[in-house]
Amino acid sequence: MTAAAPIPVTVIGGFLGAGKTTFLNRLLAGGVGRYAVLVNDFGEINVDAALIARHDGTTMALTNGCVCCSIGSGFLDTLGRLLDSGERFERIVIEASGVGDPWRIAEIALIEPALRLDGVIVIADASRIDGLIDDRRVGDTVRNQFARCDLVLLSKSDLVTAAELDAARRAVYSVRPDARAEILSRDTMPDLSSLSSRKSSRFRADAVEDQVHEQNFKRWAYRREGAFDRGRLAAAIKELPPELLRLKGACRVVGDAEPMVLQMVSRDWSLSPAERDDVAPPTESIALVGVGTQGLPPDAELAAILDNALAR
Repeated sequence: MTAAAPIPVTVIGGFLGAGKTTFLNRLLAGGVGRYAVLVNDFGEINVDAALIARHDGTTMALTNGCVCCSIGSGFLDTLGRLLDSGERFERIVIEASGVGDPWRIAEIALIEPALRLDGVIVIADASRIDGLIDDRRVGDTVRNQFARCDLVLLSKSDLVTAAELDAARRAVYSVRPDARAEILSRDTMPDLSSLSSRKSSRFRADAVEDQVHEQNFKRWAYRREGAFDRGRLAAAIKELPPELLRLKGACRVVGDAEPMVLQMVSRDWSLSPAERDDVAPPTESIALVGVGTQGLPPDAELAAILDNALAR
């Protein structure tokens, strides 16, 4: 009996807010093949309801044969359950943490006989990557994400000028002179199978750990009942410390009938209507998660800032 061929694995990396989840949303909705996609933030995967065949809160099965699994219980546990299920997929795509090194996840495909590492893609925000690479707080983390990638996709190119896009490319090349950098736009999606030229050796892997090297970062959760006042929220976000790099989650806003999704990267922020899976639990009308550097102020201090944005 012939053994099954190893499943190709593609790892998607990129710093907080680069657009990894948007990329994966398009991948799942595009019907590109029978893929298994492992994600960190399951609630951000917004797939057309008509495509969803089954959704149990941990796994989303789609009518096009793809599945999407949350890494809520740990990467190795989730991957192990997927492989033990006996289902065959054309490819496994794994989203790395926004503050992690995607290579640390990619290494598992070098030592697991059922898998074959097919490529590491790093998505870089063209409007921010130049500054992030030189940022004293996060620059090392950002540069490490490029160290062993096969392809860099420059996202949000529609938000920058041609000169700024060239600067973003130069920033990437300053870290990886041999990098293959392409523009990721609404009209283009890379062919993941084109990365299959990677020459992998199972003896290249270092010790694989069930973490994504987040020791230099802190997480913070903010949960409240009630609703934000939009004006007060705008003022509060300006007061949040620069050590808070990312803030996201579902919330209620006075004047909006439906829940909203708050997204903040650096000081750039937005509110948009929540999709079905973005909504906070019924007992919590505000549920936000933040990621910051080790210099992040105490939780109570951060919470006090957002508390000032609550409607009274």
